[in-house]
Amino acid sequence: MSSDRIDALARAAVTNAGTPAERSPALEDDSECAISLSTSSRDGIVALVQGRDWRWAHHALDTAGFTKTADGHRCLPLKGEDLDHTRDALHTLGVLTQRAGVRVTANTNLYIGDFARDLSEHLPGHWDVTVESYALPTWQGDLASWMWSPSLKEALNQRRVPRAAMLKHSDGTELAIIEDPRADRFHVGALHPKDLFASGLVTPPAGVTICSTPAVAAADITSRLLPAYTRAVLHRQVNAVEKDLAWIRRAHPDADARGPLPVAVVEAFVRFSESGPRICGSVHRVGKLAQDDLALLQQINDVVADPAVGPRPELVNWWLRGAGDRLVALARRAVPDAEPNRPALGPAAVLPPTSGPGPSNAHR
Repeated sequence: MSSDRIDALARAAVTNAGTPAERSPALEDDSECAISLSTSSRDGIVALVQGRDWRWAHHALDTAGFTKTADGHRCLPLKGEDLDHTRDALHTLGVLTQRAGVRVTANTNLYIGDFARDLSEHLPGHWDVTVESYALPTWQGDLASWMWSPSLKEALNQRRVPRAAMLKHSDGTELAIIEDPRADRFHVGALHPKDLFASGLVTPPAGVTICSTPAVAAADITSRLLPAYTRAVLHRQVNAVEKDLAWIRRAHPDADARGPLPVAVVEAFVRFSESGPRICGSVHRVGKLAQDDLALLQQINDVVADPAVGPRPELVNWWLRGAGDRLVALARRAVPDAEPNRPALGPAAVLPPTSGPGPSNAHR
């Protein structure tokens, strides 16, 4: 089916519904209800809803015959055998929305879900793609609380963003894509890792502005955003190890002696046994290393990656008396980060280790 025919079907509901003259085309607040219809090569006609009466809009779409997707949106098929159903559904939607005075518009821009899926096929590894719709302005604040890239965080806090595409890698990396309202391009940023405590001491990964050509956009993300994300995550992990070491030496100076280990020391070593292999992997992947460096990474990885390893006194001693400090020093030297204001962890700066509260997890 041609794109012109698809757009004509999508505009049918707009023609039937009309646009009340007193309604703003921007819908900047939550006092109204509006439905935007986008055409997707995968999902057919996708309906996205804005406004405080979003429940009514969803009910109207369901009544008209739209199908709920895994993302929670409503869509209509655009296959040949379903066109009669599609026309009837759009006509019904037009009647319902016209009676209720609800605005329906046809979005002729590239559907963000299609772009995100095409983009994911050019990125390294496997990525799951979803589309989130923020019917109310406050809903996008949930994404803003998780956003790590400063430019996208600012955009989410300062302007209306009705939808975003989310990309999640199998290793846990999460990216968000939002539309640029002024041009045929998108902005991409990284979300906070959910298992790392937020820290202002690490340079966050800068967002990137990409064109709508998936292969070109993927090259920008792969060469700029993903390496910056890897460095930022690495330095957060390294900071956590350094903080644990400094706190233990201050609060438990005899923790490496033979005998029962304090619970806090056991917990700190467990954290190191979990983050150590990831730190080693990141340093090996992006750092410039000598043979001695590679040998150290291999030694640490062999010890802490062993499934039989536990917080035994001899292993805690090995960690406190050299291995932890050596890994921290190697990571900072091999993968430098712009941290000009990072304070030294002297006694006055040391706080008890904690997992700490991350951003609100309502978005997840």
